[in-house]
Amino acid sequence: MKVEYQYIESDFKHYKGVSFSDIEYKELLKNEVKDKLLDTPQRNEMISNLKALKSETGFEVSERLLIDIQYLQNPKVDVQDFRIGEAFAEVCLEKHFNCRFYWNELRDARNPKGNKTGADLVGFIEIGNEILFLFGEVKTSSEQKSPPQVMTNPTGIENQLRDLYRDQNKRCILISYIQNKIGLSKNRNFQNDFNNAILNYYRQNEGKYMLYGILVRDTDVNENDVRVSYNKLKNQILDPIGLRLLAIYVSIPKNQWLKIINGDKNVSN
Repeated sequence: MKVEYQYIESDFKHYKGVSFSDIEYKELLKNEVKDKLLDTPQRNEMISNLKALKSETGFEVSERLLIDIQYLQNPKVDVQDFRIGEAFAEVCLEKHFNCRFYWNELRDARNPKGNKTGADLVGFIEIGNEILFLFGEVKTSSEQKSPPQVMTNPTGIENQLRDLYRDQNKRCILISYIQNKIGLSKNRNFQNDFNNAILNYYRQNEGKYMLYGILVRDTDVNENDVRVSYNKLKNQILDPIGLRLLAIYVSIPKNQWLKIINGDKNVSN
């Protein structure tokens, strides 16, 4: 990853533009991003359960069981480009910006192509010696205009982050949501991060959390992609609440991303 530009007011408030080489991006798509889109740990657990059922003494194996095992063992990703952008943003935050996302929200989807509600990303960020809740919004855009409309339109990142800042009830629902997943994950680090984040969130006069806007671009680098929005939002999202905007640039067109994930050999830039 290469930092293309940045403007840092503090650890809690800044914007950055970063880029990934074609080689880096392809490796991420084929590995970490694909694992997120398939929820590989959950899929492997399901395969193990079905195989155990198949091997159970006296159990008459149905064609349905065999078909499902075959489907799970030969995974092919079938998602829209913006879902790939969301998964890539999450991977980038985890690998390079001290963020942690313990629960794959795809486990909650009854329709894998349906829209998420509340926020695109709900997790934790570590800054110095503090753990904070992270509420994030992700958009993917090939628009040549800077900033692209996904930053500024009524359903864009600017308004989504303002809404998260102003709507305490929405944040409360998101916190309840993530708390409910701790027991399901059985992850002690998840519990520890939640305990620290909730203390920092409700601390009197100093309650903190992080709002993160991530823009994924398959266009040329342009600081105006996030600079304009940041200058608006920093005067509306007030301290001590954190505000970070991140633009991620790749040169591989988004219509090639799914082909790379699924191992298509006929991929051209």
